[in-house]
Amino acid sequence: MRRRLLTTYLSLTAILLLALGIPLALSLSMIEYHHLAIAQVNETEKLAASAARTAAPASDTAWAGQATEYGRRKDSVVLLFDNRGEVAFTTRPGTRVSRREWRLIVRRALDGRPNLPLNYPFNISAKPSLVASPVFEHGRTIAAVATLAPTTSLRSRAMGQSAVLLGVAGLGLLAATVASVPLSRWSLRPVQQLHRAVGAIAQGRYDTRAPGDSGPAEIRELAAAVNAMTDRLVALIETQRSFVADASHQLRNPLTALRLRIDVLESAVTEAGRPHLTVAVDEAEHLGRILDELLVVARAAEPGHGAVPVEVRSVAESRARAWSAQASATDVTVVVKGEQAVASCQPGVLDQVLDVLLDNALGFSPPGGRVTVRTWADDTRVRVTVEDEGPGMPPENLARATDRFWRGEQHGDRRGSGLGLAIATTLLEAGDGALRLSAAEPHGLIAEVDLKRDMPGVASVTRTRNPS
Repeated sequence: MRRRLLTTYLSLTAILLLALGIPLALSLSMIEYHHLAIAQVNETEKLAASAARTAAPASDTAWAGQATEYGRRKDSVVLLFDNRGEVAFTTRPGTRVSRREWRLIVRRALDGRPNLPLNYPFNISAKPSLVASPVFEHGRTIAAVATLAPTTSLRSRAMGQSAVLLGVAGLGLLAATVASVPLSRWSLRPVQQLHRAVGAIAQGRYDTRAPGDSGPAEIRELAAAVNAMTDRLVALIETQRSFVADASHQLRNPLTALRLRIDVLESAVTEAGRPHLTVAVDEAEHLGRILDELLVVARAAEPGHGAVPVEVRSVAESRARAWSAQASATDVTVVVKGEQAVASCQPGVLDQVLDVLLDNALGFSPPGGRVTVRTWADDTRVRVTVEDEGPGMPPENLARATDRFWRGEQHGDRRGSGLGLAIATTLLEAGDGALRLSAAEPHGLIAEVDLKRDMPGVASVTRTRNPS
């Protein structure tokens, strides 16, 4: 936006300078042109008056000397035309008045009418300026004196003045550029403050509010609307969290009572009813896990502790060892590869996310398969991937896999609530992270955890304690 504002400022300044500079340059050029024309007309009339005092100016040595001296001094050509329009004398032999407009000027002078130069000073051809004045004798025209003056000096002065004006305009544009930078910053300061506040709110820092006491009225009204929207959003989020937490907590009490009654009934159930009892116990435990995961989802969206440095490879190795028993039971190998990189996230988040991903990877990997955990980093981000050799997901299901309670066809009869990936996504997004799913080749699934890289120079690093 600053670039657009600067472009607008400088464009208006350039248009203003051009609107003032071009007419000024033309006016100065016309002034120079009129000075030249007036001087040329005066000199031509003097030569014509001198010729009128001579009986035969074409053969008069004194007049010829006067004309020659003028031509030398002004670098011009003096011509004397008789009443038939023929050249009777010229200070530069071989000069011909061949242009149609020049012949018209001479004809007007022979008709007794004075002339002014008609050519424009900025003509590309730079043709000379011709002025003709009639020579009278007893009230009738007997000849005409014409001067042909070059306009090179006029054009040089005009171009010099234009160059000076162009330089002044350039300095003005440079000054406007220097002045427009702080001016644009001052103009955009309320917008930038509002932008930073909205960005912080979008990242989950709901205690941030847009400043509403600076800037124009429109910005203040927009800031007030953003703050009202944030307050409403916070209230809705708190209501949702409270509902999920309260519902999960309130359901746990009757679920616990139900489980106790099932345990009491175990001794009284016959062999024929024992399979039904087993199903009831499994369903009660499944419902308990769903309630636990709902509580995790509710707490994951709450503002947690500040981000701390976490060594991702150490966490990956720790969680791989924690799941080694289940991996051995299903004949699956868990391998950790990659570099040691330090990410910035809330304590325990990466542990919980990797638990979810390893649980899914081990659950879908075939016997004899391999689950590979890789870690690497670039300048600003740290990434951890968990790749399995299971059936994978169709492309249309990858975007839905992180939705709450979603279960695809590939789950089959595998028990689960459909909340694991949703919990992992919520935990990561609360700390400027992300979870992305993609298909592995030739089959399988790749879950990529994207975290912010910790800034260098941090002295302490939070390490996850290896399970004993």
